[in-house]
Amino acid sequence: MEFTEIARLIDNKELQKAQNELTKLGEKYHKNPEYLFLRGRVFFLSKLYYLSIDILFIALEFDQSDKIYNLLSDLYKVLGNEELRKKTLDKNLRFSAIQEIKDQMSGIYRKKI
Repeated sequence: MEFTEIARLIDNKELQKAQNELTKLGEKYHKNPEYLFLRGRVFFLSKLYYLSIDILFIALEFDQSDKIYNLLSDLYKVLGNEELRKKTLDKNLRFSAIQEIKDQMSGIYRKKI
């Protein structure tokens, strides 16, 4: 199944079907930012907020897209962290804000440079 079809399932709140399709894709996509973003959306809508944040941090290692930062902003809003919500929306602050958080989290995946 294509990512656009999985996104459609998520948009239609068919989260279990979307989760199943993402699982079928397997390990070959674990560094694909679109795959990781979709996983993050499923976790967010399933109210697995911290798991969603972890997945989105990994996605940012491969792609610095606005949609990833916007979803992180939504997560921080739900969690009541207005400061981080604003920083993730600010294109001048978001990269350094996320890097600072990652530096404090010893277990977060970091792409080798």
